Amino acid sequence: MEEQPVTTMKQAQQLVKQFALMNQWSDAPTIDKFDHLHEELIEMSKHLRYKSEAERIQCTKEKKEIFVDGIGDLFFALCRLANQLDIDIEEAFKTARKEVFRKYNQKSERKP
Repeated sequence: MEEQPVTTMKQAQQLVKQFALMNQWSDAPTIDKFDHLHEELIEMSKHLRYKSEAERIQCTKEKKEIFVDGIGDLFFALCRLANQLDIDIEEAFKTARKEVFRKYNQKSERKP
C-alpha cells in the first residue's frame, strides 16, 4: 500500500479501514482493540511514573521518539476501534470537544 497524505482524521480512519481490508483483518468489534489501547497507554506511562514534574518534562524530551511512536500506535488503534464500532472519529471528536469546552469554560468563568 502506497503512503498517502493524510490531512484529516476522517482520511486517517479511511486509510486504516483500507489497510485492514487489504490485510483481511476483521472489523467485527472485539475486546482486543480496547486492550491494545490500554497497553499502549501503559507502555508510555511507565516512562513517567514515579517522577517529579521536572523529571517527566526531561523524560519526554529525551525519549520523544517513544512517545511519538506510542501516540501513533494509539491513534491507529483508535481508528481501528472506531471502524469496528462504526463510529465516525471526526464526529466523535467534535462531540467530545464541545463537551470539554462547555465543561471547562464554565469552570474558568467561575474563577475570580
